[in-house]
Amino acid sequence: MADARKPVLWLHSHFMLPLGGTKFIFEVTRRLAERRPVEVMVEGASPLWRERYGDAGVPLREIGGPNSTSMAYWAAFPAFLARDRRAVTQAAAGASALVSSFFPMPDVAAHAARTHGLRHVSLCFEPFPFFHDAEVIGMYPKPKQALLAFLRTAYGRVDTRGIQAADALLTLNEATSTQLRLTYGRDDAECTYAGVDTEFFRPYAPDEVGDLRARLGDAPRVVHSTDFSPIKRTDLAIDAFAVAARTVPGARLAITTTREDPPELERMMARARSLGVADQIDYLGFLPFVDLPRVYSVADVLLQTGTSAVSGATTMSLPVKEALACGTPVVRSGVTGEDVEDGVSGYLVDPTDSETTGARLAAVLGDRARAHEMGEAGRQRIARTYNWDRVVDVVERSLEAR
Repeated sequence: MADARKPVLWLHSHFMLPLGGTKFIFEVTRRLAERRPVEVMVEGASPLWRERYGDAGVPLREIGGPNSTSMAYWAAFPAFLARDRRAVTQAAAGASALVSSFFPMPDVAAHAARTHGLRHVSLCFEPFPFFHDAEVIGMYPKPKQALLAFLRTAYGRVDTRGIQAADALLTLNEATSTQLRLTYGRDDAECTYAGVDTEFFRPYAPDEVGDLRARLGDAPRVVHSTDFSPIKRTDLAIDAFAVAARTVPGARLAITTTREDPPELERMMARARSLGVADQIDYLGFLPFVDLPRVYSVADVLLQTGTSAVSGATTMSLPVKEALACGTPVVRSGVTGEDVEDGVSGYLVDPTDSETTGARLAAVLGDRARAHEMGEAGRQRIARTYNWDRVVDVVERSLEAR
């Protein structure tokens, strides 16, 4: 049993971007810290996450130096893996247990756990996509595909041994649990699912979003969240929107982003121009966290077009759950039915079928009364099912089990 007087040391690769997994860890660790001491350790963090962890009172420690967002990191990966092992093993001397999430931290945690005789729990959102998700890898240019093939050959064993060495394995849902069994041969992963803060993510009244509606207009509106990676399939979102716009001519698409990628943004803009909808798309860029429920509240529907069944970003998708919590229906990939009930709180689709996906969008955009009913049904399901305290309960049980 973990000594509750000592901190749980939670390890993640980096907090450089406001991604879904990064948000997930923040929500869990700040609530876990209300029950027992917690420290979070990463290779590097952005000012945004330093501030958020500081405000939450959760110590955030940075190893420093290059991380996986840098080519220098991959060029000298063995040296940086050794760096991480040294730093974490030293920090773990005063810990009660270790939690790891995202490559290469499961392997780093396994080394530190052996050294100090600690329990190691790995939260594996998904098999490391750059090694194991063939669909996503295949969407990158050929030179990057070749690079990823080399990295998997050279360092895939680091990924596998870290996951296999964990004393307990957690994952997001049944879909990712299946992928862990197929990839790592472990069939003992317990599902955490996800949570939504339904006091923060709630439907905003018209007077609370009047400024935003004045800026964006009152046209039927789709919102799509992306990081411009192949996992998000923003190209398919634009394709589906173009279909919907044929029957809902005044419709608009708002695209929010979690990171800057000018070349990919230009490629999406060119795609919109080719489809004749360039002047119907608003590129909102990165939004402060506090603005997310406001944007969801002025939207008629959220569109999620990721297709990878291997990816936790697709099957778990915090934006989907957050939008539903705001009373906004969702059209999303049918790789999971854990959040959207088809025909009740939105629609489950094959995003590669742009005609059908666009028709579903148009059905929601063209009937705001029905959209309101769907959104309310979605909010009720989220409130019943997705609670961060339940996620923390699963994590805490895994720390205590023997």
